[in-house]
Amino acid sequence: MPSFPQTVPEPHKHCFPYGDQLCPYYPSPYYPYYHPPQSPMYPPVQQPPVPTHAPPQEIQHYCLGDRIVVRLPFAHPGSIQVKDQTNVWRFLSDVPTFCLYNLHWSDGAGIIHSPLPGCHMRLKSDTSTSLSLRYWDTLLADSRTVDVQCPEQSITPPPLPPSPPAPPFIYEHPKESCSVHHMTIEFPAGPISEISVKDLYGNKVKLQDVSQDCGYSVNMGKDGKIRLSIPLHLHCHMTVQGSVYTLTIVYTVFHGTRETKFSCPGAVDPISAQECNFPSDKRLPCGPVSQPQCISMGCCFSNHPPACYYPMDECTADRHFVFSVPASLTEPPLTLPLLIAGGDSSCKPERVTSDSALFKVPMDGCGARRMQVGKTVIYILEVNNIVNSISLNYGTITRDSPVRLMVECRFLPGSALTVSYMVKTPTLGPAIQTQGAFGVQIRIAKGSQYTSFYPEHHQPLQVLLAKPLYLEVRLLNSPDPSLVLLVHYCVAYPRSGKAVWVLLYNGCPNPLDPHPNQVVVSNPQVSVPAQTRRFKISTFQFLPDGKFMDSNEEIYIMCGTELCSPRDGPCVEGCFAQ
Repeated sequence: MPSFPQTVPEPHKHCFPYGDQLCPYYPSPYYPYYHPPQSPMYPPVQQPPVPTHAPPQEIQHYCLGDRIVVRLPFAHPGSIQVKDQTNVWRFLSDVPTFCLYNLHWSDGAGIIHSPLPGCHMRLKSDTSTSLSLRYWDTLLADSRTVDVQCPEQSITPPPLPPSPPAPPFIYEHPKESCSVHHMTIEFPAGPISEISVKDLYGNKVKLQDVSQDCGYSVNMGKDGKIRLSIPLHLHCHMTVQGSVYTLTIVYTVFHGTRETKFSCPGAVDPISAQECNFPSDKRLPCGPVSQPQCISMGCCFSNHPPACYYPMDECTADRHFVFSVPASLTEPPLTLPLLIAGGDSSCKPERVTSDSALFKVPMDGCGARRMQVGKTVIYILEVNNIVNSISLNYGTITRDSPVRLMVECRFLPGSALTVSYMVKTPTLGPAIQTQGAFGVQIRIAKGSQYTSFYPEHHQPLQVLLAKPLYLEVRLLNSPDPSLVLLVHYCVAYPRSGKAVWVLLYNGCPNPLDPHPNQVVVSNPQVSVPAQTRRFKISTFQFLPDGKFMDSNEEIYIMCGTELCSPRDGPCVEGCFAQ
């Protein structure tokens, strides 16, 4: 007779090779079975054949009309995984609820119900789809992987063990909420990658392809729901009728794709009649759209062609600079056909009239630069001219003066886009003339006493690095001594326009600049101190790619200012008031 051990062996300890977070974990004890040999007591008797059934360890699957059912024998409850579209294995417990998997147990096997088509189904061929599963088999003490397939035509399944009914699908409608400046939408669980917005022309734009300048914010909660926040004042992809902003969004839920319009009331700043009142030869078409669409795009509408046209000297809702450059800006007058934007000869005026060049330039094209100072987003475009040369046998000459004009768009969260011009004095040639009730001038002093200044047409100033530079920003032609000049920011940038350095922000030195000599001068000894701002910086050089490239590259300084009247409210002067 064989002998048997008197003590029960220790249970085998197993860890899933793919589930580190489940280890150390020991599944149900597995004890080997010992069967003593037995001798037959009776002669064998011939029996009728018995129908063959699948052995208990075989993985089975059944394709029904709207779902696939998979039977995983001896599956450990916490080990079942499914492969997603990126070939990453995910535990069934971590799959979003909208995938509608249903797992129950029968006779020691896990029974999985998955809808057809399902979240993780893959197109295997033109006529079949597949689902990849992986789990830990407690009988074999090993992991098992299976790729089950279903044809397009479902088959009649064999009888299955009774299973609880799958929970009914309840469609959730998106929830919308409105504030003064934002529209917030909560979508039911679904993929963020399948959310698109429709632009003003009906084209779908994927959420991840929307320009960051539109200020969209999206996140997914623990419940799988998606929350999208959209600023109203930027008008991105929105139509505006009266005081109602409307946006069309296409999104995907488990049972298909849906398209919904969302609307919020808001404060609308319609284009005034004065802004639209200019000659027809200076009107640039805004698009062949109806009057409500035209107004919602921030454009002007007329009964004469072009019916829908851009207002002039504006930063538009479809993110363009639209402005005119008059020939009389300089003396002698500008040669208008030679003007270009961003130094790009292909960025020519949309139209040239007898006295003006009309430009329509995208904010992300023609060399336009974007920078952010605090919460203020600024777009800057440089307009210059092509200098024609004449070459003869003994020399080359030109009669064109170089012109450089800066056009700036800036906006703050919660405010409409505004446009302003900033003029650069050319190194050579006549001065550029501007007209206006006020003027703001920035100049460089020759010393810390600010008693003398470099002339306006001085050649580029060469200064050793880390030496002090004394700057002054002042208001010219002020009719009211109570007015206050506010300096919101000052920045420096090289001629290449590929970098920027903040010098002042909100009237104070850049707190992130480690150099201690960045200071402002409070209460200068002038007749109206609140209209003159003085500050000192230490000279520096830009390093493209961290290397000295061009030690002679010119650096320009630009300041953004505002004229404030104490009668309208407090004038916050920053460090200049200390």
